[in-house]
Amino acid sequence: MILEQEPDDPAAYILLSNLHALAGQWRDVAKIRKSMKEGNLIKEAGYSWIEVENMVHRFHVGDASHPQAQEIYRELDQLAAKIKEMGYIPDTDFVLHDVEEEQKEQFLFQHSEKIAVAYGIISTTPLKPIRIFKNLHVCGDCHTAMKYISMATGREIVVRDSNRFHHMKNGECSCKDYW
Repeated sequence: MILEQEPDDPAAYILLSNLHALAGQWRDVAKIRKSMKEGNLIKEAGYSWIEVENMVHRFHVGDASHPQAQEIYRELDQLAAKIKEMGYIPDTDFVLHDVEEEQKEQFLFQHSEKIAVAYGIISTTPLKPIRIFKNLHVCGDCHTAMKYISMATGREIVVRDSNRFHHMKNGECSCKDYW
């Protein structure tokens, strides 16, 4: 078993927890998370950052601490409506929590890279590419949403995650959806 091979590695617990969550085995998820807590094993928090006018702005999932949080979330709501009209369908399979579908959609729109891109849109000129950095792998839903956002806004969006650069323009990504 993976936990026997790496008993002190939080990533092993997260992987196993995610597999159980995908299978809808919420009791097993709870057991694994309890084991992590008892073992003081902490998952690396995901975050994204963007540099605007020589200042780095860092965002976590659901982050509302930024001075422009209201403007950012207003832009995010507008983007969500616009890309849904264009055919974007939120992929709630990427939300590994036992909650209702509507709540899963809300969780997806609070991912740090989406917050960062909304901030980039309201804080930079339309001709300037939006460059976002993420410490972890970008989720599939965010990847899809970013392609739609590039199409909806006419903006170039570059996301550097833990694996590669994703250069999105006109609804296409340089990775050819191999991420």
